[in-house]
Amino acid sequence: MTYVRQYAKDKVKALDEILKEAGLSEDECAYIGDDLADVSVMQRVELAVAVADAVIEAKQAAHYVTRLPGGRGAVREVCEIILKAQGRWEELIERFSAN
Repeated sequence: MTYVRQYAKDKVKALDEILKEAGLSEDECAYIGDDLADVSVMQRVELAVAVADAVIEAKQAAHYVTRLPGGRGAVREVCEIILKAQGRWEELIERFSAN
């Protein structure tokens, strides 16, 4: 991953920094959160995701709530959804099953 901001105290500021560095807009971003501090960012991005064990406020702000809890496969679940939506999932299956 190119852009990671762990333990950011101001998550909106971190989002703005990443958008600027990457040359992207909010409508090109997905965000996965689980707590109150994530809600402000979730309200700005195109795809807001809450993990299954997130606080209710994060779930309410989310476009999608994962089946799996945080730390137990939720990010992989979201990556698979995005890759399938982009039509890239089969390409990966072929790549990893080719001998």
